[in-house]
Amino acid sequence: MQPAALTRSGLSLDRLASFLAVVDAGGIAAAADKDPVRQSQFSRQLKELEEFFGCTLLERRRGMFRLTTAGHELRDLARETLARLGDFERRCTAQPTEIHLGAGEGILVWLLLPRLKAVLRDTSRVVLTLHNLRSEDILARLREGRLDFGILRRAAVPAALRSAALPPVDYALFVSRSTLPKGSPESAANLLSRLPLACLEGNSELNQALASLAADEGTPIEVRLRCTSLPQVAEAVRHLGLAAVLPVWASAAFAAVEVLKLDLPILKPLRTPLRLAWSKRQEATRPEIARIAQVMVQQFNG
Repeated sequence: MQPAALTRSGLSLDRLASFLAVVDAGGIAAAADKDPVRQSQFSRQLKELEEFFGCTLLERRRGMFRLTTAGHELRDLARETLARLGDFERRCTAQPTEIHLGAGEGILVWLLLPRLKAVLRDTSRVVLTLHNLRSEDILARLREGRLDFGILRRAAVPAALRSAALPPVDYALFVSRSTLPKGSPESAANLLSRLPLACLEGNSELNQALASLAADEGTPIEVRLRCTSLPQVAEAVRHLGLAAVLPVWASAAFAAVEVLKLDLPILKPLRTPLRLAWSKRQEATRPEIARIAQVMVQQFNG
């Protein structure tokens, strides 16, 4: 029996796609790239969707853009519907499956990329897109269906997500041989306090841990450069003679450079368990998600 909704006009895939574009951009003007013609089109299509469903989808006032409860529900439904139609089309036309994965840049560069050759070999019908994102953005996009996978600290993964254990992050002090102070310092903490450091900007988990470590040891640290990613920090060690506390995977960045990796006992508490996370809803509607997750976990832990 044909649903009554299909006898009325106002609902279409194009309107749903426009709705998602507006939601993802955070407003009509941003989605339309300030093109007045497209702004008018988006406004009309949103109004038609609201009239069709008989409810308000977006609260739109000056300086505010917010989804209503109904808007949140339609966003998830529309994203899932369009994604499944896209998957169906790709299967019918023998195109590869599109998979999106989010993680911090250090994880992408030093942990994921060295293992991707085997992953891509074992998932030959997959095109993988990598996104350099902060943890809060990864979680938001997983909830909204804009990411298929995320790599996160174990403590950041909510119970609502599926997840599997990955190798933990261990940290070491990286310093060029020429920067290392002459003579042996009294302790590892004193060594840290005698070196000019590069680190991440902001209040990252690693920065918080280093600050706590310095406070516990009673030895201040001297930060000379703040960067937006750990690979940038590694480049500062390579080219500027600065020291840095980095994941041990960063050793690959210094293969042909006179940089020492010092495994200091005081850095052991910084060890961070990681997990590969994905949406239960995505797994239920896209059968390939579970298979790809299994392949990735095998390669990471192999």
